[in-house]
Amino acid sequence: MTLIERAGSIHIHTDYSDGAGTHAEVAEAAAGAGLDFVVVTDHNVLAREHEGWRSRVLVLVGEEVHDPAAPDVNHLLVLGAERDLAPLAGDPQALLRAAQAHGGLAFIAHPHERAGRAIAEGAIDWVAWDAEGYTGLEIWNYMSEFKGLLSSRLAAVALAYAPRLGIRGPFPETLARWDALLARGGVVYALGGADAHAQEYALGPLRRRVFDYPHLFRAVTTHVLVSGEWTGRLDHDARLVYEALAAGRAFVAYDALADARGFRFTAEDEVEERPMGATVPAWHGLALRIEAPRDAYLRLVRHGEVVAEGEGCCLVFPNPFPGAYRAEAYLHHALRRRGWIFSNPIFVRSVACPGPERPPADGSPFC
Repeated sequence: MTLIERAGSIHIHTDYSDGAGTHAEVAEAAAGAGLDFVVVTDHNVLAREHEGWRSRVLVLVGEEVHDPAAPDVNHLLVLGAERDLAPLAGDPQALLRAAQAHGGLAFIAHPHERAGRAIAEGAIDWVAWDAEGYTGLEIWNYMSEFKGLLSSRLAAVALAYAPRLGIRGPFPETLARWDALLARGGVVYALGGADAHAQEYALGPLRRRVFDYPHLFRAVTTHVLVSGEWTGRLDHDARLVYEALAAGRAFVAYDALADARGFRFTAEDEVEERPMGATVPAWHGLALRIEAPRDAYLRLVRHGEVVAEGEGCCLVFPNPFPGAYRAEAYLHHALRRRGWIFSNPIFVRSVACPGPERPPADGSPFC
């Protein structure tokens, strides 16, 4: 199967909830940023009538569901569901079951946040970790990271004008949570979110739009590998995006540092090459390959442990043990190594494992 890379922005708010722009303005900004698709996720509203091709961009509409009675916890991005699920926001487990039942994907939004002390904004965390059935995690939320950096008024002013001095990557606690879930055999995929609102903020006499849609659409993006060409038909093209997300054929990138198009993380042997999200047997001769579009510091991570690393545009790891592996790429900017690309996992299972195509979660996930 030939896979085609499409870059998009997920987790966007419009004037249907607490965003500043219309769906048309979102599409125009996305086109200017060179994106192929966007997924709008207004709070507790599903405005599917705004889906379609606009300004050469595929505009999809999901929703960010949360309980209005408890707005500071348990936000869930529901993508591709057939109906509005906001009435179930007060019961995370019921909400997750309904998302599955109605053909939706469920990604936990900003699983771990940090308060922005300078702007008096608290953390909005996911606390319902006993609930089951989510597709994955939003491992990198651009605005959440920005908020967490605002430790003082001076920092807030500086970073509002020069955010690349502060942005570093997903929160370590989020990556640790993801790695722990993968190590237990969970099939948990990742996406990145802009959390775009494009609102204007005030700090004393200073007022600034932090940040506008064009800026956010060039920041943290999600690149998907879809299984076919666009046709211009909404149902077909939306299915391509959602199928890729559901299969883990995606990676998260901070394109503000450098264009991440062309990155690949694959499992290959003498017969075939498999993409991110795949489950492969640990045949002799199997190798995991990371390829970046430019030189970077590359790391291969298994269950939270770095098992291979190196500088360059390619890293190959032969004969991997069973487990869940994911790739990372970092670039140097402003005297620091900063996160650039974070891939979805590839699952390697024992050749002797007779289990299902995906790793079971019964205590011996990789046999």
